[in-house]
Amino acid sequence: MIVVLLLGTLCVSKPAPAIATDYVCRSESLSEASVSASVELNDRRRTQTKVLSRLTVHVPAEWPYATGLLLGKDSEEYRRAMRCLLRSEESQAQWWGEWRSSHPVITSEKGGVRVQVDTYGWAERQGMLYVGPWDIDIGKDHWKVSLNPPALAQARWTSVTVKPGTSSILSATPRPSANDDDSGLVWRQKPGQGMPQLSVRLDPPWQRSWAAQQERLRFYLTNGTGGLMWQWSTAALLLLGARRMRRSGPLSPGEVLPVRAATWWASICIVLSLLHIGDNVFYTVMRRHVDEGMWADRQAHHGLLINLALGWILFTFGRPRRLTIWLAAVVLTLPGVVVALSPRSFGLTANAFLAASSPDKAVLALFTATGCVFAFLLLGSVAAAWRLARTVGLVSRHPVSSPAGPAGARELSLRWTAPLLMLAVVVIGMCAASTSERNWQRASWLSAHADARYGIDHLQALRQDLAWFAVNSQDWWIGFTWWTLSGLVVLAVLRARAHRTAPAPQDPGPVDEFWMLLFFPLMVGLGLGVFVGNGTMGGLWFFLNLGSLALVIALCRGKGVLDQPLQRSGVNLRAALAPSRRRDLLDRARRFREVHAKLRRLDQGQSDDEAHNRRSLEHELRSLHRWRTSTGVADRLPSDVSVVDAALALGPEDSWWANGRRAARIAALVGLPASALLVWAETIHGEFLTSTLNGQFGLPGIALGVVYWESTWAAAGFLLGALWRQLPGRRGPVRILPLAGAYALPIGVDAFGNWLTYEEQTNLALYAVSMLLVLTITSIVFDLRVFRSERRYWQSRLGLLLSVYQMRYFSLQIAYLLAQLVTLFTLWQFFTDGGGPPERGSGDPGGGSGPS
Repeated sequence: MIVVLLLGTLCVSKPAPAIATDYVCRSESLSEASVSASVELNDRRRTQTKVLSRLTVHVPAEWPYATGLLLGKDSEEYRRAMRCLLRSEESQAQWWGEWRSSHPVITSEKGGVRVQVDTYGWAERQGMLYVGPWDIDIGKDHWKVSLNPPALAQARWTSVTVKPGTSSILSATPRPSANDDDSGLVWRQKPGQGMPQLSVRLDPPWQRSWAAQQERLRFYLTNGTGGLMWQWSTAALLLLGARRMRRSGPLSPGEVLPVRAATWWASICIVLSLLHIGDNVFYTVMRRHVDEGMWADRQAHHGLLINLALGWILFTFGRPRRLTIWLAAVVLTLPGVVVALSPRSFGLTANAFLAASSPDKAVLALFTATGCVFAFLLLGSVAAAWRLARTVGLVSRHPVSSPAGPAGARELSLRWTAPLLMLAVVVIGMCAASTSERNWQRASWLSAHADARYGIDHLQALRQDLAWFAVNSQDWWIGFTWWTLSGLVVLAVLRARAHRTAPAPQDPGPVDEFWMLLFFPLMVGLGLGVFVGNGTMGGLWFFLNLGSLALVIALCRGKGVLDQPLQRSGVNLRAALAPSRRRDLLDRARRFREVHAKLRRLDQGQSDDEAHNRRSLEHELRSLHRWRTSTGVADRLPSDVSVVDAALALGPEDSWWANGRRAARIAALVGLPASALLVWAETIHGEFLTSTLNGQFGLPGIALGVVYWESTWAAAGFLLGALWRQLPGRRGPVRILPLAGAYALPIGVDAFGNWLTYEEQTNLALYAVSMLLVLTITSIVFDLRVFRSERRYWQSRLGLLLSVYQMRYFSLQIAYLLAQLVTLFTLWQFFTDGGGPPERGSGDPGGGSGPS
């Protein structure tokens, strides 16, 4: 954490002197108030039920606090008046499960003031949920809705409405007066009657009931199974892939280190999963079966040591070579070790860790230890990523004459690493601190700020967030780090496979395809399979993604352009197109297009002086199809394959690795607008914005979202380029369809599961359409790269594209129409789906009651 949070916990929220204030609500003066209330359980096409409340009160002018409603929202008179209408006579109340989409609407009217308050909450865990004047008791099997605004008990209640959504109503007392059009129960009181002692017992659908049991041990254990299955499956396939490489023959010198790294990373995956997911399960079990006083904050206490263990695992795997990096690691480790092993020396406790009565030196010690441990966790991730990026070739090399060091790959240095890490820790800490303060202001918006208790509660909420920062940051960061490093490990092995011989092989072999299958679910496929809020099925999506690509490769095998046989010898076309003959093939392809252009002009009566007659042009076309096999035997290209088709099927580079690398760069650049769109849809659009602003790592998550999608596009482009020669189709936009289908198949299965469980589809269609568009544009640019030597002869790339694809006006119109339809569908999906997840940790006081 950073200075903002430290100052807040030490200075800003110090208890203010108590002020003698009358907090009695004068309820007798509200007997003439006119009140209506409604509650709706909105659970259609949602995972968790959204509880929406509306309270409308016509406050009489005789009420002593009526004028306070007309004052500013930061005035104590306003808070006191609103507190009486919505809460109780207590001066302090923090409702962590309640949210407001807008401020209360206050309107002056004849004889008083009209107040309308709209609030909502999420039924995501068992226990009491307080939303406006409503108490929702979320039980294991049944829910109970009650009306409980103490100060308005004697007011004139004109109507009360309960809309149960898809839940069945088991009982309702007193007997309702009517049933409205939306299947809601309505109570209308007669003049002189007070608030009804309302109690409605509901039987929610099993999907909504199970999604609201996140605090149950059974739910938590099964939810963690999906994550463990995903990581353990990755580890198993890494070991299997390394074993297959060793059995296929002796490893080349360049393959030894990547294969060894993959083997080590497989073991690290198991350890990371146990520390990252297993510790949450362990502490949840302990809190359920051991005295609360003994295990209340043990996880927060041990979070420092667990983060240090994770950091050292990653740091050791990275093996930085500079001594200064190791010294920095030791310096960052010491504060966390000292505070974690000897908390009492700083005023901390072994069980509660940072208690309300802890002195300021305890806050300072925990602040220092937390910041250093988080910085070290980032350093360990950077060291591991740097090692793998250097192996993959993503790190530039020193030239021989460089003053920065000897020739070879660059080493990780503190010169740039230290400032960037410090900046990252400060920015993330500031975002976490601002989120903590925002959540506190939201939950305590009606508390009396002048009361001494307000400062004490404020201080304790900020301290709790500081105490749990190590645990929450671990859960947030390690998942992203594991995904990134696992993809780099596989990519390093693929690069070693591609460079095991010189020249590099033109097509991937069976072992290479195995590693590509593993690469697809790690870096391209979506981690879906979360139904009714539980990720038990999520591990299956690893194999569903892997299987979808395996199915595509199997179905496409032998159907590519290069798999067609030559007309006479029957030799595979791939074997007849050596890299040394690329120049000849491109020259023929250019001449082929020129001859066809002349034939079109002859058909239109536009022959020029240089044009041959049709017979001579056709004879030239036949001669362009003559080819020789690799042994020099005269032959002809397949009858349905032109020289342009053959050139495009080769791709712009001479090996599958070079093609993959080129396509990855193109896809990453092409995907920038798609990344911005998807990050907007996932973090800012609709209800997602509230989750982003109130999640402890919501704002930093926007940056990670951009990195995630850019990595996804680059990885998809790499697979497209690597498999380019094997995919069927004569042009790029057709060749990408199998890969786009492999990406969309798991999405379709997930959408079907959401349909069965009556949940929202969120942005699933947008994901599939975005991948299709990115791959389509990438393939077009990829095709143009094949004929990049001709770019100087054309005024624009569009002209070259029309020549390569031999497109004319009708084809352009069809393509333009299809682009419009795709864009329209994307915009429709984007602007009509307003669904979003509940605000995570909405019931946690300051997010400090456990890991989010």
